Amino acid sequence: MASSVLARCRVLLLLSVLVCAMGPRHAHAKEANFRRVTDYLWFALGAGIGLALHESAHIAADYITDARPKLEPVSLGPFPFFSITPTHVQSQQQRYAIAMAGFLMQDLYSEVILQVDPRLREHNRPLLKGMLALHVLLTTGYAITGFAGVGPQQSDVNTLSRALSIPPWAVGLLLLPPAICDTYRYFVPDSRWAPWVSLAGKGTLLGIVAAF
Repeated sequence: MASSVLARCRVLLLLSVLVCAMGPRHAHAKEANFRRVTDYLWFALGAGIGLALHESAHIAADYITDARPKLEPVSLGPFPFFSITPTHVQSQQQRYAIAMAGFLMQDLYSEVILQVDPRLREHNRPLLKGMLALHVLLTTGYAITGFAGVGPQQSDVNTLSRALSIPPWAVGLLLLPPAICDTYRYFVPDSRWAPWVSLAGKGTLLGIVAAF
């Protein structure tokens, strides 16, 4: 199981990077927002909504699987925050599903946004841009903690590492392809390959549940 996951995440990351480097050169879209103070306020609200959806997905998965979550104080270096920690985990499949729920929610709403408005960057929709930015930055931030081997044991990356029996850096590789591709899709909306590679990465994260 672990070797299969590692192979898939390496192939997806390599594919996304290679196609970015070697694919056809499309014209980049021009940014339509961030000329007024209200643009930044709507952007911040969108990021907040994206974070709320991420955490809500964890909570929903906790209660659906009867994981009995509780709040625990944790920290990343000098930065304190909290963790919604399941206390009744009965299988590694359940552990994976709960930890991955937030990322799957991000994958879902980001895909809806980019499918409905592929040329989002050119349009005056700062709230949707904030949601998309939260998706990309949060996923990338988690991946970096996996590469660096830092973060509390309750973090999504370390929990996924235990569930899949793979190192945290491999979880980072697994998470990165959708974030890379969705960023590329935002700046280069005419790309034909990026949506498919992004969907393949997102589908892999979902399909691992059935592979246990």
